[in-house]
Amino acid sequence: MSYLFRLTLLSSALFFLSYVFISSALAAFWPLIRRRAVGWNDRALYRLRIAPLVAASALVGFLVIPSFLFLEPLETREAMSIRALAFAFGGVVVVIAGTLSVLLACWRTARFVAACTKVEGLANTGFDSVAIEIPGRAPMLAVAGAYQPTIVVSRQLRRLLAPGEIQAAIHHELAHIHRHDNLKKLVLRFSRFPFLAGLERTWLNAAELAADDYAATSEVAAVDLASALLKVASASGVSRLPDLAISLVPETDGALRVRVERLLSWKPPSGEQSSVSDLWRPAVLAVLPLVLGYSPLLRQVHELTELFIR
Repeated sequence: MSYLFRLTLLSSALFFLSYVFISSALAAFWPLIRRRAVGWNDRALYRLRIAPLVAASALVGFLVIPSFLFLEPLETREAMSIRALAFAFGGVVVVIAGTLSVLLACWRTARFVAACTKVEGLANTGFDSVAIEIPGRAPMLAVAGAYQPTIVVSRQLRRLLAPGEIQAAIHHELAHIHRHDNLKKLVLRFSRFPFLAGLERTWLNAAELAADDYAATSEVAAVDLASALLKVASASGVSRLPDLAISLVPETDGALRVRVERLLSWKPPSGEQSSVSDLWRPAVLAVLPLVLGYSPLLRQVHELTELFIR
């Protein structure tokens, strides 16, 4: 077995093991902190959701691969055990399945956007960029696409909402663009894992609240946005959205009620940040000992990987 091929199989196997283990631990841990996490901001929730993918990739990229390259002799011709090969196959399946899911989502979204009609600016809304318009009876406003997000607006919505309400709603969708929320959804499609759908829904709800805060720059704007939410939610009809899209109105009435109540009780932001946003500090403190003891750690990792592949 060649040197680089053996390294590839080893990396794939350990990525699969660490990714599944950390994801399973997060899935088991999430129900215990779900109620408390409702008050967390969207950035903290998203970091928590992608932690298994980031941690598994970091483990392979900063420990497994360097330990193999620096400490494994080039002339080694050791064979890998059936168990290690099975885990390596699992890693390949995870990467291929995630990549196909991403490509499929991009393809469906691109087809949806290409089938729509361009609108050169929205009159009386203060929004001058190019948007696309879809026909249909349901009022709908959304952002579609991850790399080049586009405002998607239905004709019925332009008829239903007043100019101030449309402007507030569009500012809400622009917040999703500025915060790259559809790109984040694309990463989640790559790292799909059972039993983490609840955490993803909680993040999406928090992302909607963050976009509301972005759009509600004054009491008038907050009231206009709340009014737009209620009008769109109460209108009949359903518009199908592509995979990489975030709509103005959430799927659940509970999330909508919370958003409307927050907007109607709008107050100027205090400028205080949640303590959850400071989670990077303990993370840095945890990584610091690894940096200081990096060379001995690589030796230990190499010894463990030798035991693993036998």
